[in-house]
Amino acid sequence: MRILFKDNCSSTSKINIAQILITLLGIVLTLLGGIFLLLPGPGLLLILIGLTLLSTQYRWAKRWLRLSQRQLSKSAAWLDDQMRNRFS
Repeated sequence: MRILFKDNCSSTSKINIAQILITLLGIVLTLLGGIFLLLPGPGLLLILIGLTLLSTQYRWAKRWLRLSQRQLSKSAAWLDDQMRNRFS
């Protein structure tokens, strides 16, 4: 009699390991981005990449990612208006 559960357990553990790795990488990138907001470096970029990874696993991260995307779009539109007014 053969045991057929071996494949199911290995695929479940691979999914769990992938979820853990994605979560850890997202947290590390987000924290590094926070540090680089204070120091010279690509702070916003790392925060957005970290939140993007975390948003694949968590709803709260998806909400923060959408909020930050909206805020960055507003900031870019404001900067466009400022540049247009200054040079027109």
